[in-house]
Amino acid sequence: MRVHISLQASDLIRSRQFYASLFGQQASLVKDDYLNFRLDEPSIHLALVQNDDAEAPSQQHFGVELPDAQTFSTWEKRALQTDNAEAVVPEPGAQCCYARANKVWIVDPDGHRWEIWHRTG
Repeated sequence: MRVHISLQASDLIRSRQFYASLFGQQASLVKDDYLNFRLDEPSIHLALVQNDDAEAPSQQHFGVELPDAQTFSTWEKRALQTDNAEAVVPEPGAQCCYARANKVWIVDPDGHRWEIWHRTG
């Protein structure tokens, strides 16, 4: 099973670089107006479709729950290495949704917000 997410992107080159840095792997398929990343861990199929007129996204966000602190640390380091590292917001010890977690928030080049976390209690 793999979750599929499709997002519009105003600049596929910049988005490709951003997500390659964040995911720690290159895109699986690259076309002039489309690219995708097929991750095994976590099991995500992210598609990005070129749209020069893409409107700013709503305040919704996407999240990736990671299995342990070590994996979380790896993702947090990669988030800080993206070209949008100034928008990375760590949230250690967050209390949310009746759980405690270490989180990091990051925004992609088109303003899509990602919450990356691992549950601590």
